[in-house]
Amino acid sequence: MHTTRRTLLLAGTASVAGALATPTVSRAGNIVKLTISHGAPRFAKMLADLGRQFTGKNPETEVEFVASGDNWDVLLQNTFRGAVSGDLPDGTWQSLTYARKLAKRGISQSIDNFSGGVENLAIIGLSLPLIESTIVDRRSYSLPFGTTLPVVYYNIALLNSTGASHAELPRSWDEIIEIGRKVASLGRSISGGYIEYASTNAWMFQNILGTLGGRMMNAELTDVAFDEPEGLQALGIMAKFGQTNNFDMTTEQARHAFNSGVIGVHIGTASTIKSVAKAASAQFELRVGPLPVQAPGGRLVGAGHGFFMFTKDPARQKRLWDFIKFAAGADGQAILAKHSGYLPINMIALNDPQFLEQYFAVNPYHRSVVEQLPFSADQFSFPTDNSAKIMDIMSDTMRKVVTQKSEPKRALTELARQTRELL
Repeated sequence: MHTTRRTLLLAGTASVAGALATPTVSRAGNIVKLTISHGAPRFAKMLADLGRQFTGKNPETEVEFVASGDNWDVLLQNTFRGAVSGDLPDGTWQSLTYARKLAKRGISQSIDNFSGGVENLAIIGLSLPLIESTIVDRRSYSLPFGTTLPVVYYNIALLNSTGASHAELPRSWDEIIEIGRKVASLGRSISGGYIEYASTNAWMFQNILGTLGGRMMNAELTDVAFDEPEGLQALGIMAKFGQTNNFDMTTEQARHAFNSGVIGVHIGTASTIKSVAKAASAQFELRVGPLPVQAPGGRLVGAGHGFFMFTKDPARQKRLWDFIKFAAGADGQAILAKHSGYLPINMIALNDPQFLEQYFAVNPYHRSVVEQLPFSADQFSFPTDNSAKIMDIMSDTMRKVVTQKSEPKRALTELARQTRELL
C-alpha cells in the first residue's frame, strides 16, 4: 500500500439525507459532494458525525449519506436496480458478505489501485478474516468499517430468581440451556430464552456450527458441509434451547421482551448492546457473555460491513478513498464505537491502551467480546445467485427446529437436499 500506517489511521467525510439518487457534483470553489447509500437509518446520527469529522479534515469534499432501505438485503436489491437504470451513488455502506455479488456484476470497483493491494491491508491493522471477505479473484473491493459478533445477554435478576448462584457466566451450551430451562419454570409470563434464529444469512446457525468446528461448504466450494455431525449438533443445540422459550416471537418482539425484563437469556448480536444496556439500566442487572467455543478448531462468525466504491471517475474515486480510509482509521473507529454497538476492526487501534480505555468507557460490555475478534471469521455466503433463496430456506428450517415443529436430523437432511439443488 502507498499509504503509511499513520496516514491510513487519519483521514475522512460525510452527512445524512433521504432517498437514493444519482451522485451529484456540488462545486463551490473546489468542493465535491459524494453520495453513499446505506440501509441503516437507525445509524443516521453516526453517519452524520462521521461526515462532519471527515469534512472538518478534508473541507474540499462533502459526503451525503442516502438511505436506500432498512437492512443490508433491501439495500442490495435497490443497488441492483440502480445498476440497471444507471442510477448508482458513488459508493455504498454494505455487508461484506455481498462483496462477491457486487464485484461479479461489475458494480463495485476494486480499491487495489489506492490500497496498494491485498497484501498491504493487514499491515495497516485491519482484521485478516475481514480482509479475506472483501477479496474476489485476488482483488479487494472494500475496506471494512466494523463488525459484530453474537453474544449472550443475561437478565441476572431472573437468573437469581431460580435460586442458583450466578457468580460466573455459563461456559458451555449445556449450562446455557439449563439456565434457560430454570428461568422458564418460573411461570408462563416469563420466557427462559430466545435465540435470533431468523438473522440474515442464517447467521446464528453459522455461529453455532462454527463454535463446534463445522463449515458451511467444503474447501473447494463444490458441496455443502453443514450436514456433517457438527451441523446436526448445531441444530440439536437450537432445538434444546428452543424448549426454554414459552412463546415464539419475532426478533424485534423478543428484543423488546428482553429489554422489558421477561426473558432470562437472549442470544443475539453485539451491535444492540448499547440499546439493551440502556433499557436494562433502570430495571435489572445485565451481563453479557460470548457464545461458548468448545471445539479445538471452533470459531465465532462475525458480520462485517464496509464501504464499497461504485464510481468509475478517477477523481471521485480518489476522494471516496480518502473517506473510506478515514472510516477504517482511528478517528472513524472511535465514531463507530461512540454511536453503535458495532465492534471496531482496526487491530492497531484495539491494541492502543489509550484507544481501549476510551472504547471501554463507552462500551463496558464489550470487554469479553473484543477478545474474540482476532479469532473470528466473517459470515459465509453461498457462491450462487440462489444464495438468498438458500438462506430463506435455512431461516425457515431454524424456525421449525427452534419451535419444535421439526426434529433436527430430518430437518438437516431436507435442508442439505434443497441446498444442493439450488447450488
